[in-house]
Amino acid sequence: MLKNMATDKLPDIRELSKVVEPHFSGARLLNYQTSKLTKPGDNYGSVLLAIHAQLQKSNGEQFEEQLVAKVPPSDPKYWQFFQPERTRLAENAVYKILAPALAVLQDEAGVPSESHFKGFPRFYGCRESLDSYSSKVDHNAVLVLENLRSSGYVSGQRLKAFDMAHTLLALEYMAEFHALPLALRTLKPEVFREQVQPFFKKFDWHAKAPEWKSVMKAETLEDIRRATNNDSRLVARMKELSDQFFEFLAAAPDRPDGPFTSIIHCDFWINNLMFRYGPSGTPTALKIIDFQTAQYDSVVHDIISFLLSSVDTAILEIEFEHMLEAYYEAFECCLRRVGVDLEVHTFEAFRQEVKRVAYIQVPHVIFMTRFILADSPVVDDAETEEIPTLTDVLKNTGSERISRKLSQILNLAQKFDILY
Repeated sequence: MLKNMATDKLPDIRELSKVVEPHFSGARLLNYQTSKLTKPGDNYGSVLLAIHAQLQKSNGEQFEEQLVAKVPPSDPKYWQFFQPERTRLAENAVYKILAPALAVLQDEAGVPSESHFKGFPRFYGCRESLDSYSSKVDHNAVLVLENLRSSGYVSGQRLKAFDMAHTLLALEYMAEFHALPLALRTLKPEVFREQVQPFFKKFDWHAKAPEWKSVMKAETLEDIRRATNNDSRLVARMKELSDQFFEFLAAAPDRPDGPFTSIIHCDFWINNLMFRYGPSGTPTALKIIDFQTAQYDSVVHDIISFLLSSVDTAILEIEFEHMLEAYYEAFECCLRRVGVDLEVHTFEAFRQEVKRVAYIQVPHVIFMTRFILADSPVVDDAETEEIPTLTDVLKNTGSERISRKLSQILNLAQKFDILY
């Protein structure tokens, strides 16, 4: 009988064998042990568990695998705020539908397998419910992936902004992640429209928690007043942008096609990137995780939110234009590699798209700063660690660290003409 040797304090994953065994070429899951994967404050929308699995091949040979299971949050307030009933379907679709379709697209374009996009973790199965006839996400939902740590990847540290090497590698992978679905839409429109796009419709990820939206807006304005020494002009502009941002989230779900409209991550920041390093300590490979909020929209949303939230301010201040150029070069190269006509995907059109879209990400990054720079709980016993309550996070006026970062974001947004 399959045995889970996890501690009683961790979520139980029922019928895990049915999820993972189809991805192990006939091997049986004998038993497994779970443990916490992340610290409180490092992930809010899900519970992440490390799985040490023991399996047996059909010839009797036993082997072990290190996996990660992602299950919905147990706290009803987090469930309401992060909407797993929608976000889990989108993330599952990235691995079940989008990634295989992009692999076929690259194969058909003659791209050698070693040159394929490699930014997705390896997929080991998922489900929305124990009821195989239901597509409604419940508390038995689970997504299983490779344990990237055991594969040599290292998580970003949310309190340590990226240097130039990390930033350029992240932009390269981001550009390919954006370019390939756009190429799929262009070259195989029926596949994109019928099989992929329905899972990535725009959605308002605060719609079911309007009270928290009000808290976020009010507390953030207080942060802005503090960070700008109550600069009335900036405070008024940020209040206006805050209202526009939430109106943007609640707008009609169907986004028009454009030369820079694709499947975007919508949460592309330090904690959702894992790097592998060469002997010299230089980052050489990257995996992108946490596609819960992925949707169909302008690629600029990911670019600006990533740069403002996750890159060292002193570097960004000097290299902003170079970073945009590096992104576009990787984007253009990927499109060309799979055979997309670049006539409408010019750099001039890209810069116009940045000007059109970038401002809406300023309030988003400012809201996210509370999550990114939230204080970690100080505890003596890892088993007693508890995830911060949503109230604690949203009302975390925090330290000088948060105020300083907000001031830097506003200064950069004004310098690069993306605040107005």
